[in-house]
Amino acid sequence: MYDVVVIGAGPAGYEIASLLGEGKKSVCLIEKDEEHLGGTCLNWGCIPAKNFLESAIYVKKGAYFKECGVDFAFNAFDIKKLENNTCRLICDTKTGIFKKLKKAKVEIKYGTASFVDENLIKVNDEIIEASEFIIASGSNHKEHPLMKIDKDKIISSKEVFSLEKIPKSILIVGGGAIGCEFATFFNSLGAKTHIAEFTSKLLPIEDDDIGRTVKREFEKAGIKVDLKANITKYEISEKSVKVTLDLGKKEQLLEFEKVLISIGRVPNSSKLNLEKANIKSNKGFIEVDRNLQSISNKKVYAIGDVIKSPALAHVAYYEAKRVANKILSREALPQKAIFPSVTFCSPQVASIGESENSLKEQGIKFKTKKVFFKSSAKAKIKGDDSGFIKIIYDEETQAVLAAAIIGNEATELIHQFLVAINAKLTLDDLSKMIFAHPTLSELTLEALA
Repeated sequence: MYDVVVIGAGPAGYEIASLLGEGKKSVCLIEKDEEHLGGTCLNWGCIPAKNFLESAIYVKKGAYFKECGVDFAFNAFDIKKLENNTCRLICDTKTGIFKKLKKAKVEIKYGTASFVDENLIKVNDEIIEASEFIIASGSNHKEHPLMKIDKDKIISSKEVFSLEKIPKSILIVGGGAIGCEFATFFNSLGAKTHIAEFTSKLLPIEDDDIGRTVKREFEKAGIKVDLKANITKYEISEKSVKVTLDLGKKEQLLEFEKVLISIGRVPNSSKLNLEKANIKSNKGFIEVDRNLQSISNKKVYAIGDVIKSPALAHVAYYEAKRVANKILSREALPQKAIFPSVTFCSPQVASIGESENSLKEQGIKFKTKKVFFKSSAKAKIKGDDSGFIKIIYDEETQAVLAAAIIGNEATELIHQFLVAINAKLTLDDLSKMIFAHPTLSELTLEALA
């Protein structure tokens, strides 16, 4: 019998297993197989996607740096070399996770887990008993209601990392973070790229001005963007996919070499036999209380993508720490914590705190200050001066409430506002600070001028 059984070895699972093991609990971590250790984030998500994007962005900036005297002599892109490099990156990172789990004396078992009752779980033919269970089984790509993924012409983000070549044309269905990141990747490497987004803006969770700016910059880069677009028909041939897009007032018949479906994620919980352990769920999401415990079985916790919290690895890490502290009877971490949302498209997008619409709905009086990267010498030096920094602050106290950035290194710059909000800094506090010059960060001071 174990103190704790953890189901799923993604960011939430391996993090909490390590923390509990270090806390002297006997821990069993269950994952499908060794390939899946690290979860979607490591194997088919965050890490490989950002590695792909890093190479693509270098290609995109080639034209600017050629003007600076650097001749890249760019003739071709070898995606196989990029895939091999990405595999090495994944293996190196996975080795680190194994070492972390081994140091914490976590036992790993491979197989599909399912509950037998409230105290027992089955893995392959083995029955395992534990005092407490943690479900961190993650999520999978959401199926399109019409277009079925065939892993050849119609693919998910997972298949991008094993492409034989860059397609000449690609339709990306979905303009959220994943869709926009892959639009940047394919466009930067010469593919004719088209985004079809069902809602009225790209990156629907971001403020309206961010969505508009992303669309404008994408279109300047040659990416075709259709909003309020719905696929009504499609036909697969030997060499392409023909797609009919309903754009409200008209329909378009378009043809692409590949179609990438990127319309969200769904929880991996259907095979766990939750009902046998009296674990309530809603549309696959496990229902939890403020302590991340199952509302119907207090021996069970759930963290990560399998609950209705933002499907972000850094949120999953925090949830793992919260539950670990509770099980180990340590200081409780706050239920609510602010965290950045980041999208690694080009230009990058990042935000923290509540959106303008959310603040309006709550009746909070606020103002905004905005400064554009075009006034930043460092942005120009780095070859991209698009976008802006926006600070949202309390109208009365001038305390920083939120921030949104679109532009060069937005995913790094956002953390200065994470500190500002947590420290309850005001605009006056920020204005008295000295930022190094020339940097992108100093643009914050210009916004306060």
